[in-house]
Amino acid sequence: MLISQANFWPLSPQTNFMKKLLKILLPPFAGFSLYFIGVRYNPEYFDLSIGEIGTGSLAGFMAFYKFTLPLLFTVAVLTQLLIVIPVWNNLLTKSKTRKWWAFISFVLICLLFAAGIGYLIWDYATGVHHLIVVCLFMWAVQLVYWLIDLFVLFLLE
Repeated sequence: MLISQANFWPLSPQTNFMKKLLKILLPPFAGFSLYFIGVRYNPEYFDLSIGEIGTGSLAGFMAFYKFTLPLLFTVAVLTQLLIVIPVWNNLLTKSKTRKWWAFISFVLICLLFAAGIGYLIWDYATGVHHLIVVCLFMWAVQLVYWLIDLFVLFLLE
């Protein structure tokens, strides 16, 4: 099946430009704002150093987020523009069964990325239990972010 140009490309001339711009910028902004508030108003925020990144702890995650926020937001906007919006537009016309399969695929993709990130920051000396905890934490972070993102897209639709 061919994907029509209007449904695939988020900035096609047939659509409202401002709505498309909001669909690209607002969902990542909403997700990042909630994480920013959670990190910024945590008492540990003021003691975070760049050396804590990669420790596999909550403080390490918060330090990573604190020091790389502009880069992460840029990546989130590009992901929204190039991947999420075309998939979202394509799924709007699909059946409920197809949407459920897309949701299950989305959860599994988040789990796969969480396992990869968790494995990269895992220290072998801490044991497999710590790896599982880090992977589940990363999975929860991704799921919360993407559910906020998709909820905002749903509200904008």
